[in-house]
Amino acid sequence: MAPLPVSSPRVPSTIYEMRERVIQLLDEAAATLARDQEAARNSLAEARLLLAQAPLATAPEPALHGGLVGWQIRRVIAFVDTHLDATIHVKEMAAEARLSLSHFSHAFKLTFGEPPLAYVTRRRLARACEMMLAGNAPLSRIAHDCGFYDQSHFTRHFHRRLGMTPQRWRRLHAEGPGD
Repeated sequence: MAPLPVSSPRVPSTIYEMRERVIQLLDEAAATLARDQEAARNSLAEARLLLAQAPLATAPEPALHGGLVGWQIRRVIAFVDTHLDATIHVKEMAAEARLSLSHFSHAFKLTFGEPPLAYVTRRRLARACEMMLAGNAPLSRIAHDCGFYDQSHFTRHFHRRLGMTPQRWRRLHAEGPGD
């Protein structure tokens, strides 16, 4: 049986759309697991990617006490997205938010639910997925353009986060309904 067609790579625009899409993907995976493990894996991989991209769908709500405020969130997100191809230091992110390094690190984690460099890595992986879906650039080029030291560094982070190599992910998401 051929793998299920992968839905459009469009990121849901609201947290509610994302929730519904992830539930749908998990239901598809559960329904096909016994008869088609590859299709189930495809659904799980897409659900995982959607969850990894969650901050793209909705800006995080500022923490009630001690988190970043709206303008700081917007500036930090814009800074990270603009500099994904280069080395990003937490002190540079803190400067964008006009906070000390220690205060920024604490406020960032309260706001985003993860440390600053984990967020940067997740954004790099999301950008890499977008690039793999958009064309046939070599993985070494994608790794470089997304700020990874080399293809091996990219592959390690990708596998750790998404449970498969970039090459396998690309192959799974490039297949159409009849492939």
